[in-house]
Amino acid sequence: MSAIALEDANQIIRRSIEREIGLLEMKKRLTDDEIKDFERRYGMDSTQFIKQFEQGKLGDAQDCFEWWGLLRGRSVIEEELRKARAVLSS
Repeated sequence: MSAIALEDANQIIRRSIEREIGLLEMKKRLTDDEIKDFERRYGMDSTQFIKQFEQGKLGDAQDCFEWWGLLRGRSVIEEELRKARAVLSS
């Protein structure tokens, strides 16, 4: 592959990763907003929620599973963001 073609490929890859980072950041903001809604609705932060939920103190209401799923999903998004940013910085 020529130096020009390699540089073009690198630019395309970089732009793709930057777009992915933008999408992940948007997903994280939306997820954070939904999590904050649960925190307001139930009057507790997510740390308290996780502790009580995992101890079985909150029952098995659909809201609890949805909140838990949002927290797990946010962790996955944050890890993907970390990886994508690491690729760009290398």
